[in-house]
Amino acid sequence: MKDWDDPWTGSTGKDLHGLDGLDGFDGFDGLEGLDGDTGAWSKPAPEPGSPLPPFRPSLSLQRTRFAIDLPDAATATVDVDHMSGRASLYLDDRHLRAADMPVRFPLGADSIEVAASRYGMQRIHLISANGDQRRLDPAPGTPEHWRAQLSRRHPGVGRALAAGAITVLVANLILLAPQLLEVVTHLPLWADRFTPFDSPISLPAWANTALTLTAGLAGVERALTLRHHRLLDAETYGVEG
Repeated sequence: MKDWDDPWTGSTGKDLHGLDGLDGFDGFDGLEGLDGDTGAWSKPAPEPGSPLPPFRPSLSLQRTRFAIDLPDAATATVDVDHMSGRASLYLDDRHLRAADMPVRFPLGADSIEVAASRYGMQRIHLISANGDQRRLDPAPGTPEHWRAQLSRRHPGVGRALAAGAITVLVANLILLAPQLLEVVTHLPLWADRFTPFDSPISLPAWANTALTLTAGLAGVERALTLRHHRLLDAETYGVEG
């Protein structure tokens, strides 16, 4: 890991690009490109010490926000800009620092790890000095907060949505993967050297389009509940691209 200088506070943190194996999380390696152009903010970066602006639900497709109470009674808030691929850390509603995701924000002996895709958060956890982890709570007005409320008020509906998302992604892997493999193996680079693969499954274009759209919806559902699996969610990364 290499050190980086925080451009807003002058403090030094750790660049975690390439870090993996964080208690079931698939790691930050390979996540850097998931959010598009990460070098520019969709709006000017907040000044150090500037107040945390109110969260507007109308911006839910562009931004999200999470918060947690720290052991010293302070409140840490992470505001995520999906359009730019950047996260801003606020302490007691005052801007502290900002960085491209994935990032680990140092907070004394503790830290907050943040990683996201276009669909939503993959990781937003407070890591204590002894290794304990706590996920930050979604702020009111965010899609993640709405989804969490739905599960609390209607647990059966929440479980059905989660199961439906898994079913859709598994079906997509079974139906679309062989077709994709056929396309790849019929490319000259492969076909000139090896025997091409002929898929036993052939669906019309409208069916493949419907499967792709449902995979996108399933990806949104899993992102709102911060669920992630390297194999199941691999297809949603393809939908992003």
